[in-house]
Amino acid sequence: MTNKLPQRLAWLLPLGLLAAGIFGAVLIQRLGTGIFGWIFAGLVGLGLLWIVVSVLWPARAERTCPDCGRPGLVRLDTDLVHGLECTQCDYRDETASAWLLAEEEGPLEELVLAQRAQRRERGHSPLDTARSPD
Repeated sequence: MTNKLPQRLAWLLPLGLLAAGIFGAVLIQRLGTGIFGWIFAGLVGLGLLWIVVSVLWPARAERTCPDCGRPGLVRLDTDLVHGLECTQCDYRDETASAWLLAEEEGPLEELVLAQRAQRRERGHSPLDTARSPD
């Protein structure tokens, strides 16, 4: 049985957006337009803070297996940036992204260029990932 709660509450999203708009209009009417500058500056500052945090603490590869919970995830193929398997159990996912693992293991330029060359040999454009058989 899937979780139906987000689907059932989806109709609240438009009401929430409408309420936020009304709240903003009332806030500006009561406090004047000066508060708009402070709120806008706060949002811009929050965005800049997000960028600084992302730059100083970049994402790291998660090597913990989702099945057994032990650190043992490795790439299926060292020539690809997708596909994971666990060395501690029998977990295997051919579609999972292994981009961060590949990035930790070395430069990605050779991998990306090799994958592009393979696609060109098969007749696929790098931008055309969903090519129809017609």
